[in-house]
Amino acid sequence: MKRLSIASLLLAALILPVALFLGLWLRGHAGTATAALAGIAAGWALNVGWALASEHAAAAQEAGNTVSIALRFGWACPAVLVLLAWLAARLLA
Repeated sequence: MKRLSIASLLLAALILPVALFLGLWLRGHAGTATAALAGIAAGWALNVGWALASEHAAAAQEAGNTVSIALRFGWACPAVLVLLAWLAARLLA
């Protein structure tokens, strides 16, 4: 059950940035940059949460330095996903 919750946290970290960006941007509630920053920040926070949960679950085993990596580079994947969503929305519109 613990592994399922950790996996669902990672899945949410992949889906939420795109959904938040598109929801804010397409409805006109925020500008492009603001919506992108909101999506990236949400994805970064979920990536850090996933790293904390996975490191806590692996405490009995040899735990890596996933939290440090997530704190530094957890924004990269949400940024790419938001960029791809923006490109897809611009090309399809």
